[in-house]
Amino acid sequence: MAPSADTVVAPASVEAHGRAPLRPPPARRGGVVPRWLLPALALLLPAWVVLVGPLVWTPDPVRQNVTARLQAPSPARPLGTDQFGRDVLARVLYGGRLSLGIALVVTLVTAAAGVTVGSAAAAFGGPIDAALMRLVDVLLAFPFLLAALAVAGLSGGGFHGVVLALGLLGWGSYARVARAESLRVRALPFVEAARSLGAGELRLVLRHVLPSAAPALIVLAIIRFAQTILAIAGLSFLGVGVQPPTPEWGAMLNEGLPFLERAPHLLLAPGLAVTIACLVVSLAGDALRQVLDPTAG
Repeated sequence: MAPSADTVVAPASVEAHGRAPLRPPPARRGGVVPRWLLPALALLLPAWVVLVGPLVWTPDPVRQNVTARLQAPSPARPLGTDQFGRDVLARVLYGGRLSLGIALVVTLVTAAAGVTVGSAAAAFGGPIDAALMRLVDVLLAFPFLLAALAVAGLSGGGFHGVVLALGLLGWGSYARVARAESLRVRALPFVEAARSLGAGELRLVLRHVLPSAAPALIVLAIIRFAQTILAIAGLSFLGVGVQPPTPEWGAMLNEGLPFLERAPHLLLAPGLAVTIACLVVSLAGDALRQVLDPTAG
């Protein structure tokens, strides 16, 4: 007789052993840990390398030795030396500290400014919302690198010039995403219920809107972090960023350009460092996006 709709069919493992399996099915084994742990570790990998690397590889990145200039990579000098005899590997590692440090500062500053503007626009609405969003539209209409080049050049360049240029020009995308997410979350029933119970705007934003919008903003911050690394290298390569002899990936590319044919490792080393750092951060951001929003394609 065929089993009815109410009949419970025992799994094969129960029939064979008399009890249900103790471990979950293979498709679900591991839970959420493998999903977020790997992209999180990948995201921290560049920072770990540039923080620990100089402790393992200790040559002075700015010390010159003209008798050892333009040496090819060797076991003693894995990435060779530059035109002043400085160790390229040491300069890449120390330059990574500076590049990633500036990118982190710029990302935090622009994220804070953009989220504040976007949340304020969604909260106040009306003319304030329109004025703030028109400002964002004007900001995003300019070619980013050209505008950053102009601002950094006018401010004198260097570390502070790069932070100022990228900080002033990089918050628009955060404002747009924060506003869109705030408007979406504000229309949800639990926010309407909190408002009907007397919650003020500040409490709504801090307790309900921002936590619900956090996944989209975190993913955006990671993507912008990778773009900021590339922008810092571009500004330094064009001569308005970090200035020699301070090691920085973009400045190293600029210094090694005249020696492309004779010593290509001077460009390959910092170029690969920029590429790998941006690639790892971008892939980690995409993986975290799938974890935070499984419905995203």
